[in-house]
Amino acid sequence: MTEEVIMVSLDAVVLLPHNQIREQMCFKTVRHYAELMRGGEKFVPIKVARVDAAAEAKGFVLVDGWHRVHAAQRNSLREIQAVIVTPSGPEEIPWLSAEANRRHGLPLSRVDKRNVFRAYVRAKKHRTGRGNAVKSAREMEKDLNGIVSRHQLPKWMLSDFPAIYRAMNGSGLEDGNGHAEGVGLPDMDEEYAKGARAAMSDYMACMRAIKDNQKALTLLTDAAAVVTEVSELVTGKRAWPKVSIDF
Repeated sequence: MTEEVIMVSLDAVVLLPHNQIREQMCFKTVRHYAELMRGGEKFVPIKVARVDAAAEAKGFVLVDGWHRVHAAQRNSLREIQAVIVTPSGPEEIPWLSAEANRRHGLPLSRVDKRNVFRAYVRAKKHRTGRGNAVKSAREMEKDLNGIVSRHQLPKWMLSDFPAIYRAMNGSGLEDGNGHAEGVGLPDMDEEYAKGARAAMSDYMACMRAIKDNQKALTLLTDAAAVVTEVSELVTGKRAWPKVSIDF
């Protein structure tokens, strides 16, 4: 099946840290990608998920393409090619990101692999599909393909998801509310708020580092304009801008 490629506004793409499988960005790769983009190189579209499937104007959450997005931002681009994916829920987005990162890009570090394992469990890929039955370590090893051995996997499960570890050994999985203990679903509004606060912290750090007061004043003016625009958008004085343009 051919995936539909659209253009999305970079301003409408939300980068949530907990969806990033990699421990850290490789800024050498970002600079390299930015140079290639300036030279006209065509990149594979990023992958995004709608923030709200029922309200397209809400924007998109980045699933795959962190280095490409940062490179596009470095080049002051306004839009980027993207493919929209539809996860079963927000907990599946890190797993979709992990799946994409396993197939391309930089090699995964040990910390990255541990993050892939956690995303796998939080997306409930450790279940067999028959009620709440849990796969064996050998089956999970096959799913994860090179991320962790079946001998190491129980140790990770015991450390990160003790209730599921007990279920692997036949002593129960769910809490009294029917939820898998230790696999809490994220409060997405709080996650978006954390992302916004992180961006503000980055802004303050960059402002503090700038030595040229004129450049700092220009950025201050830009920030004031953004605050005014957001205030008018949130209070309904103006409409939110369109987030995507079909080819």
